[in-house]
Amino acid sequence: MDLALALDAPARRKQRQLHPALLPGLFFAFVLLLILLRLGRVVELFYPAGAVLVGLLCYRRSPTQYVSFLCWLYFLSPEVRRIADFSNGAYNPISPIQMAPSLVAVMSGLTVLTHYRVVATKRAFPSLLLVLALIYALVVGCIRNTIPSAVFSCGEAIIPIFVGFHILATWKHYPIYARVLVTTFSWGMFVVGAYGVIQYVLMPPWDAMWLLRSGMDSVGQPSPFSFRVFSTLNAPGPLANVLMSGLLFILAGRGKVVWVGAVSGLSVLLLTEVRAAWGGLIVGGLYALACIDGRTRSRVILAILIVAALSVPIFAIDEFANRVLDRMQTVSSIKDDHSFQARLQFYESFLSVATSDIAGQGMGSIGIGTKLDSATSQLGKFGVFDSGLMEIPYVMGWPGTLLYVTGLLWMIGRSMKHGMAMKSNRLLAAAAGTSIGLVSMLVFCNPLNASGGILFQIGVALPVIGHRHARMLAAQGGPSA
Repeated sequence: MDLALALDAPARRKQRQLHPALLPGLFFAFVLLLILLRLGRVVELFYPAGAVLVGLLCYRRSPTQYVSFLCWLYFLSPEVRRIADFSNGAYNPISPIQMAPSLVAVMSGLTVLTHYRVVATKRAFPSLLLVLALIYALVVGCIRNTIPSAVFSCGEAIIPIFVGFHILATWKHYPIYARVLVTTFSWGMFVVGAYGVIQYVLMPPWDAMWLLRSGMDSVGQPSPFSFRVFSTLNAPGPLANVLMSGLLFILAGRGKVVWVGAVSGLSVLLLTEVRAAWGGLIVGGLYALACIDGRTRSRVILAILIVAALSVPIFAIDEFANRVLDRMQTVSSIKDDHSFQARLQFYESFLSVATSDIAGQGMGSIGIGTKLDSATSQLGKFGVFDSGLMEIPYVMGWPGTLLYVTGLLWMIGRSMKHGMAMKSNRLLAAAAGTSIGLVSMLVFCNPLNASGGILFQIGVALPVIGHRHARMLAAQGGPSA
């Protein structure tokens, strides 16, 4: 009798465990309650602290739910920040709320310590090359720029690599990753897409205040139908990266939420007017379709056509259609497009500058990190840098570029190889397509840092762990993934 109770104890303890999504759900519900009570100052303090606490608990209990919670933080934190600022009646240029995703993401670095043996394996070698390149650029940046700006810029670039390593090291959880991440992106597209449509039609006052105070003139005017949608994120560019990746990932999903998320996500992606993401979706989608077998491909193509058809009615409204059609016409008449000509001139004039500096300018020389070089928290000369291809050699120099590009190509090639090897697995094809779509956008921007970098690392890591898990099952005589 005692032996039976002892053997049954682990099963009873497992039954008493909380659902892994409960803590993140309670966290966001409590934040919503604080917002409804108009306690903006409390939200500013509670949000990063609560996110770190929930992130630690998720990290300890479930490596997959930790990654899911991290995605939701990147999806929602900018909107929470705007509502908190509106509640406080003042725009905060450096809000503690924006720190929450990075603070939780940096926890993935703990996996390097707990799985240090994986660092020396072949599957982690490309990540190691990227880290070495970033460390080199960090040292140069500390010398040529300021230490705070260099450290901040390096953190934005290196944290996604830690997240990718976390997924590689916990590869045995692949079946749970597959289920949880598809669910995360399905609901994420639903929430982000639906709010994007509401935002475009109504322009909530907190979003209008942020648009005015932040100086984002390129987004448009703070009135309905007069701006490029940014939904719950902080700009149309990051939103487009999330939507592009989410639309590819939910190719592996099923259910009503997937259909609603796909329709709203596709509609809002068009309303962002980010042509780079439109092209990335096409490139990534075509590759994903090429990866899967003929029968699965037919079903996916049918689903894509249905989603496209369901998205048509919303663009029958002139306020939705006009801006998108005007933007699409610039693609057909690219030679007359002002932004294309400006970018072409930038490439012609900056190519020699980016490639002639052997050592590179180092971290902190471009991007948001340049704000830390300014007493007024203003962007520096290269605060806005419209080319990922030029950014890599300009920041990293020749040594860093060699390491970084080698690691990047290794990751992508391996992801493509494993995606092709498992033709019946739509998730691996979608993940590989996501990474390829994001890399194709390097011509226009650098989507490999911050939230875009995390999406890229998820995309290149899933085919690796999916293939490894399938080999393990095959060795054990079980069904392949």
